[in-house]
Amino acid sequence: MEGLLFATDRPLSAGELGRILGLKDQERVVAAVDELRRDLEAAGGGYHLLAVAEGWQMATRPELAPYLRRLFADRATMRLSTAAQETLAIVAYKQPLTRAEIEEIRGVEVIAALETILEKRLAKVVGRKETVGRPLMYGTTPEFLRHFGLRSIEDLPPLDDFAPADADSAAPPPAVPAPAAAAAEGGDADPLWPR
Repeated sequence: MEGLLFATDRPLSAGELGRILGLKDQERVVAAVDELRRDLEAAGGGYHLLAVAEGWQMATRPELAPYLRRLFADRATMRLSTAAQETLAIVAYKQPLTRAEIEEIRGVEVIAALETILEKRLAKVVGRKETVGRPLMYGTTPEFLRHFGLRSIEDLPPLDDFAPADADSAAPPPAVPAPAAAAAEGGDADPLWPR
């Protein structure tokens, strides 16, 4: 099992591991994976076992990231524009939804951003909406989960975590020009400020 999880380039589910290893008892597979995870943690090596994208996969430890960046400096990393990030966030939190629904939320056209996240396999077509024209509906992919280290879409942080603080307490008081404020309080107004 350790060899399979080390060699794979994608997360393996309990079902896949059981099928490959000839084990029908899913609980036994999960118990074996958990035992392997504990063993790897105790050993403290350079890699560990992650529960990600509804499966498991070996990954290097986060503290090794600076060294791995240097090792793979010549390889391009996945970068998304702000528009693509916003579009992906909308798809992740509101899926499934159509391009028109994404555009309504963002307030701008999203064709290029949507194409980008589709090309990078972070989103995919998940069906058609039962309405006039039957537009395509979009949702996230297992690659999205893997890229962001999520076991399932339910592991996304709640939207409330991103809401601005209470508007009344966070809003600054209305701006009053300093000379006008001084004059209102009976002080000397700035001689250069027109009255």
